[in-house]
Amino acid sequence: MTTTASTSAHGPSSSSSGDDRNPSGVRARLRTTPARLWLLAVASVVVVAGLFVSAGSTLGQARDGVEVLGEDAGPQAMATTELYLALADMDAHMADVLLMGTGHGLGSGREVAEEQYEASRTRANEALLQAASLTEGDSIEERNVQAVLDGLGEYERTVGEALLLNDEAEAPSGEVDETALRRYREGSRLMHTDLMPKAFNLGLGSSAIVRANHEEGQDEVALGLLRVGGTGVLTIGVLVGFQLYLRRRFRRRLNAPLLTATAVTAALTVGVVLTLDAAGGDQSRAKEEGLDAAMALSRAGAVATDMQADQSRYLLDPELADNHQQVYLERAQAVLFRPAGNLEEYYGQVAEVADTYPDLPGEGEQPGEDGEDTDPGTLGYLGEDARDSLLPAERGALGEVLSAYDTLQEEDRRMRELSEGGDRSGAIGARMDIAHHEDGAFTDYTEALDRLIDLHGRQFEAGIESGERALSVWTWLLPTATLLVLVLLAAGVRPRLAEYR
Repeated sequence: MTTTASTSAHGPSSSSSGDDRNPSGVRARLRTTPARLWLLAVASVVVVAGLFVSAGSTLGQARDGVEVLGEDAGPQAMATTELYLALADMDAHMADVLLMGTGHGLGSGREVAEEQYEASRTRANEALLQAASLTEGDSIEERNVQAVLDGLGEYERTVGEALLLNDEAEAPSGEVDETALRRYREGSRLMHTDLMPKAFNLGLGSSAIVRANHEEGQDEVALGLLRVGGTGVLTIGVLVGFQLYLRRRFRRRLNAPLLTATAVTAALTVGVVLTLDAAGGDQSRAKEEGLDAAMALSRAGAVATDMQADQSRYLLDPELADNHQQVYLERAQAVLFRPAGNLEEYYGQVAEVADTYPDLPGEGEQPGEDGEDTDPGTLGYLGEDARDSLLPAERGALGEVLSAYDTLQEEDRRMRELSEGGDRSGAIGARMDIAHHEDGAFTDYTEALDRLIDLHGRQFEAGIESGERALSVWTWLLPTATLLVLVLLAAGVRPRLAEYR
């Protein structure tokens, strides 16, 4: 009994003593220089790896954003805008062909007008195919594209019948057969109440996708910048702390490899941050000064094309002439807005814009006594936004467009004066001069507009290329720099650890 009691008394005491010694032994080992060197080395590797991961993921997000804008959402948006223009062009040329009737020698000739209609139809089909391929996987957009495709076939059948009926009636210039006119009205109504609104909405939808992708990408990159900056500062702090420990413990002034690793880490962090900031700026400029501006100007071209069809409809459909004239004014206001209640006032306002550019009427107008602006300014596709999207050295290109647009309105005034004066033949000839001569007012306008669109297109391409070029360097530079830091870290720590073998 005594032996058992003695054993029981000493057993727990011995076990407790062993448990006490183990923690104290671990703590003692952690206080040794080799253990601390290993801990600092591991901590340094972890934060360097964290910097690599955060920088790599953020650079990848930035590359994806540039790629989506340059190769996916951007081209899709331009394709839908081209569709709207091609549809407007189709209806304008068909109206001209009907207006010409048996007068094959008017303007550049009826055969040329028919060829231009076919060319516009081909462009519309190509734009539809491109839009279909780009919207694949988006059920709503795919249905809209299919609806436009189906409706386009119906439009072609309807206006084809109108043209056939007009030819069978041997209608002279400006005197469309009544049955043919009714069929054309049906086709034009389908175009303007169904097809073109759907095409316009496709363009707006594509623009919304571009904007949403851009904003989401910019937000992700902004958060990534904070992560990269924070991780970089933490990494530098750990490396500097490691350097200070080595200096104090080993009484050496500097550890050259570790100092170099710190410098490379700092350069890496700053380089990634600056690159992301520059790429974000390039992407924003590509979207705002390139794609957005080009799309707005393309819509200005499409609406102006539809205005040309309104001129022909004004002449070939006297019963609805007042309606077509009012619609012409509404579309003109979308292209270049000035406060005008009728076409005569609008002609004068447009002339003032062309004369005062690059200053624009109404700009900076002070509110009236009632608190409202007395002049809303010069707005629309060719207004203040179009001017402000250009660099000062490029603004002359918009001035040429505005001058050509003013000339276009002057020719429209002449055509309507001839028609209202009873000279229907002269009015038809004026209409043909506007749209169907190589040096006609509409040709001059579209050529000036195309030059301006090309200018923005080059800005878009330059922004995308600059962003891709800046980001592509880091596909090899980031892993190379990270590996260099790790090698330098090993080179700085290994000799100190070797002293304790």
